[in-house]
Amino acid sequence: MSVFGPYTGGTGATDKLFLEYIMPGLNVEVRENSVLYDRFKTDVDSVTGSRAVFKCLTSSPKSVRPSSTSTLPTAKQGGYSEFVLYMKRGLYAQLQFDGLAIACAKGKGAVMGLLEAELKGMGIQIARKMNRQFWGDGSGRLAQLYAAVSNDTAAYVDGPLFAQDSNGYTPASNFLDEDQEIDIRHSTTGALEAEGITISTISATGTAYDTLTLAEAVTATEDAYIFDHDTYASSQAMGTGVPMGLAGIIEASDPYTGITSTDFQGVDRGTLSWARANEVDMGSVAVTEIKILQTIMECEKFGRVKAIITNDVIWRALFEILQANQAAKPEPAQWGGTTGISFYGGRGGKIPIIYDTDCPDNTMYFIDDDYLQVYAPMKNGMTWMPGDSGILTRVSGKDEWVAGLVYYYNFGTNKPKALGKLYNVKHASA
Repeated sequence: MSVFGPYTGGTGATDKLFLEYIMPGLNVEVRENSVLYDRFKTDVDSVTGSRAVFKCLTSSPKSVRPSSTSTLPTAKQGGYSEFVLYMKRGLYAQLQFDGLAIACAKGKGAVMGLLEAELKGMGIQIARKMNRQFWGDGSGRLAQLYAAVSNDTAAYVDGPLFAQDSNGYTPASNFLDEDQEIDIRHSTTGALEAEGITISTISATGTAYDTLTLAEAVTATEDAYIFDHDTYASSQAMGTGVPMGLAGIIEASDPYTGITSTDFQGVDRGTLSWARANEVDMGSVAVTEIKILQTIMECEKFGRVKAIITNDVIWRALFEILQANQAAKPEPAQWGGTTGISFYGGRGGKIPIIYDTDCPDNTMYFIDDDYLQVYAPMKNGMTWMPGDSGILTRVSGKDEWVAGLVYYYNFGTNKPKALGKLYNVKHASA
């Protein structure tokens, strides 16, 4: 009998393997291969029902004053409102195993070795996908066609956030992968133009666009949006679309769901300024310390900046600028790693500047972890789906077994004003 135990009947050995070995291993791989997801995944607030509803202080009570007499100020209440965040199907993943290979694996460690490669590959891909989702704007858009395609397998794509620097350092296909299934939809109507198309190869050109080779010929319009297969939505209803990400949270305007403008966490940012994050314009020039300080000061009227995150190209340019202007010998943290570059400013003193290659281009994000929250119906995050026999489900008509992973969640904030971004940042002064 294999380590998985009998395929019909008892499932204890199977479940034990998946719960005590595979899941911890996946968590290690995810943690080691992500920046943003790893930063926030452990801070989970459990939700009962289809949505998270949480209070937001919109104004402080104005019942504080000095007095010339013993009369107390009139008691007043602060202003409050509610944010509403619907739960999303944030992740589905499957692991598949051949029954013969499992049965032939002998010895206590044999199955562990058999699963190791599959586990590592899945962990890396989950990390990449989740990290990108945490950077997304909630629309589900991953890229945009640079030009129309007419019955062709070659497609040219621009970046999803349309802020590519003229130097072309950030790949326009940064949120896409080879072998990924995509849908293509019209940019203004949302009409489906191609469905379930597999990306065969991606060629980064180092210019304003990248080239995709698709597994089959498509016809699509210029500026059409590319989505993950089966993720398009037009409203924030439960279970539709994709979870929100930092690019949508740290923003002053309402986000998009698909191609449709929707309220931010149930609140119209166009009329309610307290629901907007802080934005400072760098003016399409290289970043300066003064602008960094200005953004920090705007955010710290409402919170404390714990970290600044940008992409790798801006991070390198910033390193050169700060190194040239340093007044004292740098401490070891300045040389990178998870602590990033040390920048001294704001009320908290030292603030790490971290890079993440998935961060949207031309932008620096100013983070207060205290006001960013993952909301999920399952406290432990990713979990195994129930199968036919414990965790495993047999593939119909085959000697193969599948284990399914699921993660229901959404990502939000209860104080947008404590967050901010410095945008229109050029990569270098040249």
